[in-house]
Amino acid sequence: MKPLVVLLLVPTGVGAAVGGFAGDAIPVARLLAGAADCLIAHPNVLNGALLSYPLTNALYVEGYGLDRFCKDEWRLRPVHRNRVGVVLDADLSASQRQQHLHAVEAARYTLGIDILGHCTSEGSLGVEICVGATGTAWGTLRHPGRLLAAARRLAASGAEAIAVVSRCPESDDTDYRSGDGVDPVGGVEAVISHLVVRHLRLPAAHAPAFDYEPAPGPVHPRVAAEVLGPTFLPCVLAGLARAPQLIKGAEALPQDIGAAAVDVVVSPVDCCGGAGLLALMDRANPPVLLAVEENTTRLNVTPEHLGLKARRVRSYLEACGWLVALKQGVIFAEGPAAAIQA
Repeated sequence: MKPLVVLLLVPTGVGAAVGGFAGDAIPVARLLAGAADCLIAHPNVLNGALLSYPLTNALYVEGYGLDRFCKDEWRLRPVHRNRVGVVLDADLSASQRQQHLHAVEAARYTLGIDILGHCTSEGSLGVEICVGATGTAWGTLRHPGRLLAAARRLAASGAEAIAVVSRCPESDDTDYRSGDGVDPVGGVEAVISHLVVRHLRLPAAHAPAFDYEPAPGPVHPRVAAEVLGPTFLPCVLAGLARAPQLIKGAEALPQDIGAAAVDVVVSPVDCCGGAGLLALMDRANPPVLLAVEENTTRLNVTPEHLGLKARRVRSYLEACGWLVALKQGVIFAEGPAAAIQA
């Protein structure tokens, strides 16, 4: 029987009601992974700061790699483990650097993750955080070459996946901490990981480093994962440890997973304009698109605006019901069967 392959998308930095905070989409991923044979999701879905939840049938794929996969330019090759290299921003304070080195050693000795080592950038990466006119978060690096140089040193030494820790400037995140705003670093996190994946074609993910508040005040429950400790690196290392390798189409083996294998895409209802999603829906045999109405964002790009054929569902629980029905080959009949004319 053909395995049911599901792509779960929650774009970063757009204020998603579910998945707009660190780790708050993990329960959704666990739910859908229970119905799917293979769940493909990205770090924004599966990262939870100090928390992560192992899903044996989930593939952790960063957004740029996902887009190339959806365009059928790259394939996904599942692995048993990756040797992970860690880039540390030279701009980290002494205490931030030590905290993240503790996280590296803790991941090696408590989780058994194969970590090659760490490499410090030759100068600050210069992370900048911005907010767009629509209220979505974005950002940039003043020195992208320093990040790529450090990542290339790790790759040349044998790293099969790259984690990046950068110092992020303070921002007004009062609304976010109250559970009603946009993750201010969501946009720049995507920029950093996209850059590494684009140039090295290795799995990559980013962990921001903030000045830690030793006595944090109360926050909204959805923000709680982000104030558990001073580092977000553990979830990134856990995800990259088994992230699939990104294979060019010409180098693919028959068992590698391609875009044609995707049966279902699950997306928030109002942000269906991503390059990967559009590429999949433009295929001759597109997957089923489930647009989840309970998950709204700061965008207004619905399937109807784009002329996409989609099935609107009210919740992720209803989406899971559709996955079960598809897997069982069940169609709920409506009206009489059509008479086919000769």
